[in-house]
Amino acid sequence: MGFAVVALVVVANAAGAVGFGSSGPAAQVTVATVAYASAAGALLLWGTAPRWGVVGLLVTMALAATAVRNADPTGPVVALFLIMAFAPLRLPLPEAAATAVASALVFNLEQARTAQDPALFVLVTDGGAAFFFLMGWLLRREQEQRIELEATRDAERRAAALGERTRLARELHDVLAHTLSGLAVHLESARLLARSGPTPSGVVAVIDSAHALARSGLADARRAVATLRGDDLPGPELVPQLVEEHRRAGRSCTLTVRGDPVLLPADARLAMYRAVQEALSNVRKHAPDAATEVVVRWEREEAVVIVEDHGAAGRVSPPDPVGYGLTGLAERAHLLGGRFAAVPTPDGFRVELAVPVAR
Repeated sequence: MGFAVVALVVVANAAGAVGFGSSGPAAQVTVATVAYASAAGALLLWGTAPRWGVVGLLVTMALAATAVRNADPTGPVVALFLIMAFAPLRLPLPEAAATAVASALVFNLEQARTAQDPALFVLVTDGGAAFFFLMGWLLRREQEQRIELEATRDAERRAAALGERTRLARELHDVLAHTLSGLAVHLESARLLARSGPTPSGVVAVIDSAHALARSGLADARRAVATLRGDDLPGPELVPQLVEEHRRAGRSCTLTVRGDPVLLPADARLAMYRAVQEALSNVRKHAPDAATEVVVRWEREEAVVIVEDHGAAGRVSPPDPVGYGLTGLAERAHLLGGRFAAVPTPDGFRVELAVPVAR
């Protein structure tokens, strides 16, 4: 619409009593029209212009419109109306009003000097200018209200999502965390009873391992509850803790970190943590005697985590027959635009996850 008004101004100036030319008043109309169209085009295209830039362009348009009026006293006044409409759209109301009044005043002085009936011309011009200023201000308010409404809707959606996550956190805490707490207590009692009598040492070791897994599961459940409640998600910085827990369970495990940590999105950080957690859990279930290597590799474009066990040659099936753990990791990698592999090796199994770094 703005470019249509600019085109109308150009056509009206060209078809006026003076028109375009290369000398005298016609040259003045030509130069002023080019200046007006250039400033108006820059104003319409420069959507991120600072305030001083908007004011400068509007003032240039006002001076150009006044120059056309000076050369052709019978010319149209529509050039002034575009200034009035865009001032409140692009500037705060006080600055918009000051710019509009100054532009109208300069134009009115030229009208008063050249018009046959100055009072009538000034009244009509200012009435039209006020109308277009009001239209611009109303459009500005409509835009602001639309933005406020969208922000309110976003806040409502976030509040609803947080409420649902809080509800799920309560359910998870009640169903899983309490169960694991009870399991840990019963395992502790069984361990004490086993140690108090002539029980084979293997039984004690099994109970100790189960007790450690219960404690680990309880910690994971509490971490999941914290995540659902909006707390910080676990990430690769907790991989050493997972490795240490695996060692405390009596397994051999090494950790190698290569490169310097880089910024990762929250979901990518969580995926790296879950990959190590799931892979080590599968090692404990399906290859408890295998030595395990955990590698965290920080690269320029991606972060890679590898968990590989050795000493379980001949195992060719995926370590989780049900498929939920590894399938979930593959889905996480796909959603993040990364890659995932879980494949048997000549002497064990290898899980690898790569996620893109933040840019």
